[in-house]
Amino acid sequence: MEMRKALLGLLVVLVATMAMAQDVPFSDKDLESEESMWSLYERWRSAYTSSLDLGDKDRKFEAFKENARYINDFNKKEGMTYKLGLNKFADMTFEEFTAMYTGAKVNTSAALASESETEEWEEQLLGAVPVAWDWRQHGAVTSVKNQNPCGSCWAFAAVAAVEGANAIVNGKLLTLSEQQVLDCSGAGTCKGGYADWVLRNFTRRQGMTQASYYPAYSGQQQACRTKPGSPVVKVDSAYAVPKNNEAALKHRVSKQPTIV
Repeated sequence: MEMRKALLGLLVVLVATMAMAQDVPFSDKDLESEESMWSLYERWRSAYTSSLDLGDKDRKFEAFKENARYINDFNKKEGMTYKLGLNKFADMTFEEFTAMYTGAKVNTSAALASESETEEWEEQLLGAVPVAWDWRQHGAVTSVKNQNPCGSCWAFAAVAAVEGANAIVNGKLLTLSEQQVLDCSGAGTCKGGYADWVLRNFTRRQGMTQASYYPAYSGQQQACRTKPGSPVVKVDSAYAVPKNNEAALKHRVSKQPTIV
């Protein structure tokens, strides 16, 4: 299948894809003492089948305590639109998480809109923009995925953008293959990559195949295994939302899921 004229918004900052599975509930009482905190940690480890040697376990416990306290304090703040939880990453330090689960690289010259593109955007900014819009409620976002310890967030971001645009244009939400993009696009590795290159080049030339037609995501880059004749989704063009233009961003988000 081939998607035509689907406009993919691309911002200059990309974020990692994280798996938000069910979190382990806890209360202030769980944080009162070292003993209660250790009990919470054991409960969390059981939920996520974590098995570590004692030395590593002690080190991870220190990170877990810091994260649990931060989450508890954050969730008490008023006016926040979301809550945090003890998910599978709760025993990682910020530095560990950043090194293991991020990796987006930004090609500034490609990602920023040119003057002519900015003028084109200004011409498009017509009509009212909804106060709020959630593409999950409109069938344009697939389920949350986990990139594992591989800096392939750039591949997940590009795939999510194409999945959403394809659903809007063709009326069917397909789950596409991040593993194929990681293996075949040439846009990056598990140490980082360029989502804008995937959208501007790979999806125009080769296209993204459905996840069911490609080996499952492994969290490791491998040789390209796209089979000839596999159905793919292609796009004709991808554009950058003008830098620091919130009106353009709101307009684009109201039209389709956008990489941020």
